[in-house]
Amino acid sequence: MTDYRWNLHENCHAMEHRLTGIFDQGVLDPEQAQRHLRERLRNEAKQMLETTLLHEADEQLAAVRYQRSASRLDQRNGYRKRNLTGLFGEVTLRVPRARHIGLEFSVFAAYERRWREVDALLLEAFVAGASSRKTGAQLARLLGTRLSATTIANLTRALDEQLGAFHTSPIQDQYAGLIVDGMYMTIRGLGPTKRPLIAVAGITGEGRIDLLALRVCYSENSAEVEGLLRNLKSRGLTGSRLRLVSLDGDKGLECAVLSVWGHVRIQECVFHRIHRLKRNARNPLRARSMMKQAAEIFREFDPKKRTGKIAGFQERWADSEPRAVTCFMRQIHRSFEANHLPTNIRTLMTTTSVIEGFFSQLRRRLRSIGALQSPWAAEKWALACAMRINGIHFPGIQPKRAIPKSTRSC
Repeated sequence: MTDYRWNLHENCHAMEHRLTGIFDQGVLDPEQAQRHLRERLRNEAKQMLETTLLHEADEQLAAVRYQRSASRLDQRNGYRKRNLTGLFGEVTLRVPRARHIGLEFSVFAAYERRWREVDALLLEAFVAGASSRKTGAQLARLLGTRLSATTIANLTRALDEQLGAFHTSPIQDQYAGLIVDGMYMTIRGLGPTKRPLIAVAGITGEGRIDLLALRVCYSENSAEVEGLLRNLKSRGLTGSRLRLVSLDGDKGLECAVLSVWGHVRIQECVFHRIHRLKRNARNPLRARSMMKQAAEIFREFDPKKRTGKIAGFQERWADSEPRAVTCFMRQIHRSFEANHLPTNIRTLMTTTSVIEGFFSQLRRRLRSIGALQSPWAAEKWALACAMRINGIHFPGIQPKRAIPKSTRSC
């Protein structure tokens, strides 16, 4: 019987030579692989887009190339070159032409040199506070082509048109409730004093949230806020269906609201009333327990049970935290006005959280941006951030460019 054995010492040299020839290859350069992949994607996109252009030209001419047909509308007239920048980079397309009629294509709009996704990236960089030069450098690495700072700056002018329409478009008188709140921010052109950005949101009977106004004012208790609300009224918001306005307890905002719509009820924000317990309490541990018990009061919709819980709250904390209890009980009935609303909008009107959530995202952005240059720039930037939040609508605005939305950050 033959003995098959492997002599490692005798065959190690041959084995090493064979493995070296098979597996000892150079490491693939990642940048070279990316360039190759990007070039292949660009070619595939170019071929796909040109095929789409040919099909759309055939449909508009009612005949394919070299077809003799009585229904033909026009004759072909060669091609023209067209540069288009997309997420795959920049490609040069052969666009079909006709002798007499102007062909329109769904691939791009007239005189458009960039896809809307690229414009969305540019607007996203604007919202993030990046400069035009820095934005161009970042996109150059992503797209493989460089956009000038002037091109990027001109794109943000679309927001100017949207902000103008946002300030002047007609408003339908369909809102059952309004939420009015303000956030202080620094404006470089106005000195070190912070100015409030006043936001007004409307809640329809179906529970839809519409952002109606954004305006940088001098203060929350100024007549400028009243002027802002009167502007909404002159644009169509007469208040025939308006029943409630939710505020954070600011007396200046309340006076402005009642001077414009004197028939409405004022709902004082439940969250702000509970949060004041923490600010006015002497002991942080007691403040936490007080806030928890106060939250149980506002969850109760039965009037008799709610009265009992209020009495129990006073009895428990009046001696240890008199200042916090006194502040909490001051006009507490104003925080129960939303209980008379239909169930589908009651939760939205109980607090000012609809606007407060938007403001919290603005504050997070401002930490990296710092201050904005002017009131108009602040309003434009805030509108661009708001248009990226799902669930908020903008009556009268038809965005010309797609702005990416996010459920979380603006």
